[in-house]
Amino acid sequence: MKKRAFYWMLTVAAVVLAVAAPALAEEAKGERRSLAWMFYIATFSDAIGFLDMISIYACSLASIALIVEHCITIRRSVLVPELSVAQIKTMFDERRFREALEFCQNDPSFVSGVVHAGLIEAANGYEAMENAMEDATGERTSRLYRKIEWLNLLGNVSPMLGLWGTIWGMMVAFATIESRGGKANPADLAGGIMVALVSTFCGLIVAIPALAAYGIFRGRIEQLSMEAALVAEELLANFKPSAA
Repeated sequence: MKKRAFYWMLTVAAVVLAVAAPALAEEAKGERRSLAWMFYIATFSDAIGFLDMISIYACSLASIALIVEHCITIRRSVLVPELSVAQIKTMFDERRFREALEFCQNDPSFVSGVVHAGLIEAANGYEAMENAMEDATGERTSRLYRKIEWLNLLGNVSPMLGLWGTIWGMMVAFATIESRGGKANPADLAGGIMVALVSTFCGLIVAIPALAAYGIFRGRIEQLSMEAALVAEELLANFKPSAA
């Protein structure tokens, strides 16, 4: 799903860019200087600028796709669904443990996975069940952390790509000064400086939402994993020796 969404968004962006390019080129001939025009010049001014800006655009699309996917999959109704919890509780109350084991095995939710790990160790006592649940909680939490780590990576790489464009733009500006014998006018330097600033701007535009979303999802994972562990412990309370 995540890969399909990313490729779909990349295709749409390519189509939009192809359609908008002629209009942007015409706009470049006039007096108006919009943000879209600046993006166009920064992207298509030279090969290095093109490579840099395309990389930033790709990071942007990837971060958007990841944020959308995480908003869908990292939430309480998916990780700790009330319906699954109610079904497991009903099965336990009716002492249908074999059916509960099969249900938890087939249910993809976080809480069902933790309960399933505990049920497998039921024959070895409640202490073994607790250890299994702790291990399952840690493993599934780590898996979710690895899942959102891509946002952290994109949030740190994007400013570096913007810095790359900044350095390149300043190199172009100073090369222009050198080629004019130190007598270049502001118009000669404006292109390189604009590329430098636009690339920095784009890198930050990608990084800020990506890192913010990473922090939000990390906090959400901590909260929901703790909640799933507590719910699983409550569901398996009947297996405690004192409750026997």
